[in-house]
Amino acid sequence: MNKLVERRLEFLNMEGMGFSLCEIVKALSRKYHKTERSIYYDAETRRTWQPLFTQLFQLDKARLIVVNRYETIYRKAAFIVLQGDPSDKPTALKIMLETNRSLAKLLGVDVPEQKPTELTVEDKRLIDKVSQLLEVKQ
Repeated sequence: MNKLVERRLEFLNMEGMGFSLCEIVKALSRKYHKTERSIYYDAETRRTWQPLFTQLFQLDKARLIVVNRYETIYRKAAFIVLQGDPSDKPTALKIMLETNRSLAKLLGVDVPEQKPTELTVEDKRLIDKVSQLLEVKQ
């Protein structure tokens, strides 16, 4: 892959992960042996090159990537439920529940609106039942 394209894709990735511009510039200038000014130039001219990158990703491909990420998060939380510390199980079940809600929204399934940090009484009962079932099996 062209180093310029690779650098700019990594720029977008780091920005998406929440790194500040200053952190991105320092990291990329070291990694790609470019001046910090070159990286700042990428940031200044992104209006011209970022649309080209976003056109490269087809919507269906992007949707599959997101679905795969949700499935990975769900599997990791399920592993914690099955193998993890009992005190972590309610949190893992909550993550599984939120992942399912997010995935359903992505796929266009109507899901009742709920703040992500709040659990309904029904959710808490379900978490307690599943936790009890898992404790009985172990």
